[in-house]
Formats: sequence, structure tokens, C-alpha cells
Amino acid sequence: MIHILTGPVHSGKTTLLQRVTAQLISQNIAVYGFLSLSIKQNKKFIGYDLYDLKRETQTPFIRKEGEEHWQRIGAHFFIPETLDHAQNIICHAGDADICIVDEVGPLELEGKGLWPALKKVINLPSPDYVLVVRETILDFWLGTLGGVQIKIFEISDQELFPKMVQYLSTKDSHSKKN
Repeated sequence: MIHILTGPVHSGKTTLLQRVTAQLISQNIAVYGFLSLSIKQNKKFIGYDLYDLKRETQTPFIRKEGEEHWQRIGAHFFIPETLDHAQNIICHAGDADICIVDEVGPLELEGKGLWPALKKVINLPSPDYVLVVRETILDFWLGTLGGVQIKIFEISDQELFPKMVQYLSTKDSHSKKN
């Protein structure tokens, strides 16, 4: 199943997922995937780092400056080695109960970025995927995912943290693995 966390840019989606992930892990739920952490240098935004939830490592991922041949969307360049790592995380999350993908966006709608990896696994029965999708492109993503079962969580929901934790921690698929 695909779970989508949606909301505006800089509305707290990644911060919420950090809390949800910590809570799920404390309940012995295997959570793999990655978070895209905003990085500032001298109080100025420079890009995002990929935080690998399984390995607990942080690697430069997206930057405002990059090489001409790197994939890019708008003013952001994707560091190729880290993009490959993100795709590998997605493709090799089969042992997880939940795989977090923070985030999928316009680049994936073009068939680039993380889409090649997501396309391979999106219809597999396990793990469940939590995708972060900005609200401005949510309808496009719903069309892309086709007949896959989807549950949407909106960041504007004041009770979202407990709702998400309870929903994700009580899934039948998790109990058979633990």
C-alpha cells in the first residue's frame, strides 16, 4: 500500500516524519527509506541531505549548485551518487515494514529522479511506502500511481502525528514480520 503525506512546501512534513519514524522504530517496526533534511550554511539554504533511516547516515543529496550533467529541477541539482543511493534504498527495502521516500516531485513526474526505482516496487505487496508529495502536484501523482491502494495524510490535520503512528503501527502486514 502507498501512503502519501502531503502539504505545502516547508509545512513540516519531514519534521513530522522524523517524529513518526522514531515512534515506529521504538515499537520494533522496521522503517527504512530516507528523509530529505534541509541544509543551511551561514543561515542560507544550500540544499538537502539524504538521511538513510536504516544506516543512520547523512549524505549531501540536492544542492543549489551542481554540475551541468546532473539531473535538476528548477534551481536544484541532484548529486548523482546520492540519487543512486536513494534509488537503491527504495529497491532494497523488501525487509522493511515501511519505506519512507521524502520526497517525490516534478522530476519523478517526468520519469526521472526516484521514479525508475519507484516504478519497480510500487505494486509489490511489501513494504508499505510512505511518499511525501507536495499538495500542488498531488493530483498528478494520484494519476501516475494508477490502481494502487492509497491512503492520504494531510499535514494540516492537527491530530496527524498520533493518527499516523497508530495507523502505520497497526497494519496487518507488520504483525506478520515481527
